[in-house]
Amino acid sequence: MSISTSQVEAQLESLASTSTQKDRGQPYLNLLFSLLSPPPSTPDALIAFGKHFIQSSTIPMAVGRRVLDSYVLALCAGSGFDIKSVAGCTPAEDAGNEQDISHWTSLGTSAFGTDRGEEVRKDVVEGVVDGGASAGWCDEQMTVLRHLSSHLLAKEEDWLGAARALMRIPMEGTSRVVPDEEKLKVYIQIVRLLLECQEWGQAQTYFSRASLLIHSTQDKETQLAYRLSQARLFDFSARFNEAAGKYHEVSFDPAIHEDDRLQMLKAAVTTSILAPAGPQRSRLLASLNRDERIHTSLPPFLSTMLRKMLLEYIVRPEEVKEFESALEDHQRAVVEGGGTVLERAVREHNVEACAKVYDNISFEALASILNLEPAAAELTARRMIEQGRLRAWIDQPLHLLYFESRSAHDTDADVQGTAGGLNVEKVDKPIEPISWTERWDDRIRETSARVESIAAAIQAKTAVSA
Repeated sequence: MSISTSQVEAQLESLASTSTQKDRGQPYLNLLFSLLSPPPSTPDALIAFGKHFIQSSTIPMAVGRRVLDSYVLALCAGSGFDIKSVAGCTPAEDAGNEQDISHWTSLGTSAFGTDRGEEVRKDVVEGVVDGGASAGWCDEQMTVLRHLSSHLLAKEEDWLGAARALMRIPMEGTSRVVPDEEKLKVYIQIVRLLLECQEWGQAQTYFSRASLLIHSTQDKETQLAYRLSQARLFDFSARFNEAAGKYHEVSFDPAIHEDDRLQMLKAAVTTSILAPAGPQRSRLLASLNRDERIHTSLPPFLSTMLRKMLLEYIVRPEEVKEFESALEDHQRAVVEGGGTVLERAVREHNVEACAKVYDNISFEALASILNLEPAAAELTARRMIEQGRLRAWIDQPLHLLYFESRSAHDTDADVQGTAGGLNVEKVDKPIEPISWTERWDDRIRETSARVESIAAAIQAKTAVSA
């Protein structure tokens, strides 16, 4: 028959009043044993037992550590959480010898292996950690319980709750010295959990903390988790060029399972297509196109869209639908000026594609291709020109967009050769954008040359007349 909460509290008060320290430890362990066998059906008695230790300032540390470590071992047993994964926390060392450790581990596995066992375990852990700790000697045990709480919440896909459980782990100002490597692992784990629930704003805060500590580890797994978190943060913050580069880099890491590497490669292709049109994206598309895995292991619509973007073919609305169905929620966000991220990327790409086909185009015709109003089409082109991503100029009185020839400024046209390894010769090669300052200098130079020639002609004519 299980012991009631009031009986547990009475026994704990009685044991706390025992004057001899050595007479406390074993009775506490006997009481814990009675709470775990038979398996508990409610969490209240175990919560009361745990709070008695973490909130008491009169229990001797030697007794408290031994009993509380046995308690933590039993709670972790059979949960899938490895206590050794928490650096600097070794509750097993105070739980006794190997036989005692095996005893409490076996008892915990049986106690929480029932139909309601996982629910009871979760309620016990939450009840203890929510109560807070006033005893300074139990920081290690509380850290393990918070990690366990995060693990249990993550199993239920409560990502935000799991992240918050880790956020409550004190990293400074406690009796426990937390090494930099453990801080780094906790920060990265918080980032990954927050990204799962799309809380990328908070994730950025903890990633910034991790960035200050990444130099402190040589652990390959931690470094890989950091790089992957960075790629996902770029993705969530719509920095798609950077995201694609990081995803592609991670997709080559042999430490990742082949299926996961293909997922990273798929994410690289997706974010490269969503990136703003311009020379940087052109280089990225060419680099991805040379990766044979894209054409052999990914869905055909991805490689088709990639090649259309790379070769600057106009993409029609019906061609976008299949690609759009594979996007994640944050990649469907509405951007300034109307439309989704994908619609903006396709619009800007189509403007560049028009530059390949036409010398000039009216804004009405451009609007028809972009499926926009003429004023919105003009705004799109103007923004691309201002950002140095499109070589063109606008004749507003005539409502025309004039595209400038790329060959005039192609300094590396000969070495570019082909587009992304496609063996398709292109007349116009990808080039670096020419700034407005350079264009202004060219025009000033031309004007000055003309003024000089006119002045020379006038001077010659005057000399003849004289």
